[in-house]
Amino acid sequence: MSRTGCRLSRIGHVGIHVRNVDQSIEFYRKVLGLKLTGKWTPPEFSRPICFMRCEERHHDVVLFELADDIERSTLNTTDSWYRKEVGFDHIAFQVDSRQDWLKAIEHVRECGVEILDGPIVHGSESDSPLSFKGGSGSHAFYFLDPDGNRIEIYCWMMEVTEPSEAAPSPDL
Repeated sequence: MSRTGCRLSRIGHVGIHVRNVDQSIEFYRKVLGLKLTGKWTPPEFSRPICFMRCEERHHDVVLFELADDIERSTLNTTDSWYRKEVGFDHIAFQVDSRQDWLKAIEHVRECGVEILDGPIVHGSESDSPLSFKGGSGSHAFYFLDPDGNRIEIYCWMMEVTEPSEAAPSPDL
């Protein structure tokens, strides 16, 4: 059987809505041994966010804290980014090169799938609303599966080997 579709190399990271970022950092460090890359709160990011990783890649897990006063009856099930409950935010797939990333954009569009966000650069060098100084520098785009789950395809994520603007106080 021949392989079709995008040339994905790995699942890149998973985003999760959590009730308390600090409590979740403690859990993921203690239970799974993940390392902290950085944590940001308003006004740097719209809500508390934390990047954690297994090894040197900037992040494997992203934790997004939900506001205490969120109106749960307004759950938007058409895009997991806007869901107002604890749980899944998005799943990201890494491609090995910019060329594969550009081909993936073309492929997704050819399949008739709308690209919701991107192409963008996650980092201070971009003016996208999805970028900020703690971003990993990856090039990304986002779309939804049929159930409204957000999917990201990206390339070029930085590695964390020392403190930097994108990883100000990393566990090393």
